[in-house]
Amino acid sequence: MAENAYVEISAEEAAKISGVNENQVDRVKFREAIEALAAKNEFQVNPDKEKVSMLIDGIFNNEQNHGLKYCPCRLIAKDFVEDLKLVCPCNFRIHETYKDKEDGECWCGLFVRR
Repeated sequence: MAENAYVEISAEEAAKISGVNENQVDRVKFREAIEALAAKNEFQVNPDKEKVSMLIDGIFNNEQNHGLKYCPCRLIAKDFVEDLKLVCPCNFRIHETYKDKEDGECWCGLFVRR
C-alpha cells in the first residue's frame, strides 16, 4: 500500500462523494455573510436555527424563481426598482417591526434585536 497516495478526481465526482452541491455552498456563504453583517450591528441572526433554515430556503427559492434573493415574507411587485427594496437583507431598521422596539425584528424574523 502506498503512503501519502494522491488521486485526482473531477469536481463532479468530488461533489457526488461529499454529497455537497453548489446550492448548499451558496447557502453556507450566505449564512456567513449575514452573520458577519449582524456582528457589526445592534441586531443578530435569529437564534432559532430551524426558522433561519426555513427563511434561507425561501430566500434561495426566490432567487431561483425571480432572479434575486428577495425576502421570503414579502411579495414582489414585478417593478425592478421597487423590488430591489426587498432584497435580503432589506433595510428593516426603518420599518415598524424593528424601529423603536426593544424586541424588534426584520419583516420575516431572520434578524432580531440583541
